[in-house]
Amino acid sequence: MPEALRPPIAIPQELMLARLAQSEQMRAFFIQMWLQNPALAKQGGARVAELLAVAPAPTFAPGAPAKLP
Repeated sequence: MPEALRPPIAIPQELMLARLAQSEQMRAFFIQMWLQNPALAKQGGARVAELLAVAPAPTFAPGAPAKLP
């Protein structure tokens, strides 16, 4: 396998931090989506239920757009 022969490549810190921030934004988005739609969250199974158990309650009025941190 040629892939196994390649030397490791270092990811620049700025890129890594940007990807981590984007990942956190996506996580927050999905948690808000699941909090707003419990039927959809149920489809996610036990792992989604675990995530929502520690998620803060939504801080928006029903029907209003969610504000992500």
